[in-house]
Amino acid sequence: GDESSSSSSEDDSDSDDDDENNNTKKKKKQPAPATASTSNNLLNLLDDSEDYSQGGGATTNNPSSVDILSGLNFEDNFISAGGGESKGMSGFLGGGGAGGVGGLNKKQLHAAVRPSRVGSNGILLKESLGEGLQVRFSFVRQDSIYSKSMLVCELEFVSRNEVRDLHMSNVQATGVDIRPFDRIPVLHANQTNTAKMHIDFKGSERKLKFDICTTDRKYPVALTPTPGDLLRSNLVSVAEFESTRKKLTGMQESRFKISNYASTNKVATAVSSCVDVAVLGEADSSPGTFRMAATLRHDKEQQVLIVVEESKSGGGMDVTVNCDDMLFLGRLEDFLKKKLKK
Repeated sequence: GDESSSSSSEDDSDSDDDDENNNTKKKKKQPAPATASTSNNLLNLLDDSEDYSQGGGATTNNPSSVDILSGLNFEDNFISAGGGESKGMSGFLGGGGAGGVGGLNKKQLHAAVRPSRVGSNGILLKESLGEGLQVRFSFVRQDSIYSKSMLVCELEFVSRNEVRDLHMSNVQATGVDIRPFDRIPVLHANQTNTAKMHIDFKGSERKLKFDICTTDRKYPVALTPTPGDLLRSNLVSVAEFESTRKKLTGMQESRFKISNYASTNKVATAVSSCVDVAVLGEADSSPGTFRMAATLRHDKEQQVLIVVEESKSGGGMDVTVNCDDMLFLGRLEDFLKKKLKK
């Protein structure tokens, strides 16, 4: 993608001799002005509706990624435009319990669970089907530079043979906004290159079909997000979390039990690896209980809350999900059950 770039250089040179009356000379080069290239307009590509099955290989998750900044909202990583202070990591990571009433109102991440940098990932185009060209995909947990409602999908290209003019065409996506990846003029043999797509799936697991093209070949592929990819982590205080949760009851709440994990910590880590959530700092009143918060990426007003705790009925752990969108709640519950009961 296009990026703003700025460069500056400064050379200092001092010359002295034995005569103490000589003056020191210094030369400085002024920094060059920053330049920015203009991004392409978003393409709203519509076609006939398709079924929602995943194509191009099964997806997996990468729980080993430990980029701690990726779990924070985009605006949390930078100084605000109004001139506020930058937030140090100590303000986000909880060193222990929330510490009473004041701690319940503090926004902090849980120190025991580190967020993953990526969500679902896998092979989009197999080498055997791409005549030596393989393409992997990863949904990266960061805000798109084009819109916070868009998912960032990173594509990794590698080929046994040299290929030219890599690009995408014949896009089939009902109701999906997409910013295609930039053309790659040449990919040398055994070279790896990456590119990013930006996609707004409108809050649904819609299938995105397109062709990966070279100068003389076309390879059809299909990409579908998981419910966990459609969320955006939302750092809130424990007090805010509990207040919102009280409003999301009845059909906006579901609970299931699992018994194949050794601790609630393990369950929370597994959840955060497949769902883009902020794992909140624990409260002193409920140690061992993990609270996770997110919003729908397409609609920040739609809250998603997840609680992992020791089962009240004895044995195993309870996973409770609260969500404004009742239809999405059902899909997220099914997704979590499948992931956690493996």
